[in-house]
Formats: sequence, C-alpha cells, structure tokens
Amino acid sequence: MASRRIAIIEDHPLMLRALSSNLALHLPYTEFIYQGKSISDALTAIDVAGCDLALLDLDLGDGIPPIQNLEKLLASGTPVLIVSALAEQFLVRQALTNGASGFISKNADESTLIDAVTSIISGENYMSADIATILLSDKTDPGLSAQEKQALSLYASGLKLDAVARSMNLSRSSASEYIQRARKKYLKVGINLPTKTDLYRQAQKDGLLP
Repeated sequence: MASRRIAIIEDHPLMLRALSSNLALHLPYTEFIYQGKSISDALTAIDVAGCDLALLDLDLGDGIPPIQNLEKLLASGTPVLIVSALAEQFLVRQALTNGASGFISKNADESTLIDAVTSIISGENYMSADIATILLSDKTDPGLSAQEKQALSLYASGLKLDAVARSMNLSRSSASEYIQRARKKYLKVGINLPTKTDLYRQAQKDGLLP
C-alpha cells in the first residue's frame, strides 16, 4: 500500500504529538513530511515531497490571519483538514467556503480524526458532528441596531456620508461609526461587505431597501 504523505501544522507540542501518534497508530502507512508550526517550512516540505493532506490549526500564534494560512496551503494543491479549537460559526463557514476539505474540533475523538483523514484522502469532504451542529444552528442575522440599519440603508441607497449624517441628525463621524459597526457585525456572521455595491445588495437581500 502506498504511504499517505501528511503534514501537521500545529503550534502546541502536546497536540502535535497527539495527532501524529494517533495517525501513526491507526494509519500505519503514514509518512509525516512535516510536523511543526511554520507555514513556510511546511510549504517547503510539500514542494519537496508532495503531500496528500495537511492538518492545520487555525490559531498558530504567528500573527497571520487564519484564512491566509489556509489559502497558502491550498495554493500548493494540498487538501486541508482544519483541526482547531476555534469553532466560531463565521470562522467555520469562512474556512469551508475558502476551500478547506474538512473541519473538526480539537475535542474530537480518535475515530473522528481517522474518519476525517481517510475521507479527505479518498477525495471526500468531512465535517465532524459538533461542527455540523454549529453550522446548522448558524444564523446570518447580524443583529443590527435601528441606527445601524438606518445608516447602512441610507448609505447603500447612494447617499454620501455627509448626507447620511444630515438625514439622521448626526455628526459625520457618528454616521460613519454606525456604518462601520454594521459592516463588522455582518463580518462576524461571515458576510464581508467591503464596497458600497456589496452593502446595497445585502441591504436589498435583508429587506432594508426595495
């Protein structure tokens, strides 16, 4: 049987040893091409040896946005299984939307880990039951306040910031703050609205604009 080439990118030594030990025990034909916390070193190892699967912790403590690390691994052509304690709804959705083949929490048992690894190497996607529950219970309502809704809808409708402020009897800075708060709340539920066009479309979708 051909060996499975696996990279583990994890910054906690105990977790790193636990993952590699469990995989070595249950998947005897596993070759670990990299074990450590450096994305750049992992990519070098992948470039040299090839890789069937990378296990990635989202929080490596390297100051790099988690999704950026994921994207770097995916750019190498390597399937990625997220194994992370970070299981907020927007992060799970963001990771899967950006191309991760699976997501399990660090609380997952050995059988879940093995199922995830074998499934992804076989070309399937995988999500542990607890992560699936998070997504099923996920809500995309950002919970905007009345002022945030008004500022967003006025701005998205085409008004300039000064006009929004006048319409709401606010200072320009206060109007801007309401709009930025709305953007941040949307981002927390996985909806990125960087442009005015994005705001307009989302406001229409949410019934804030006709």
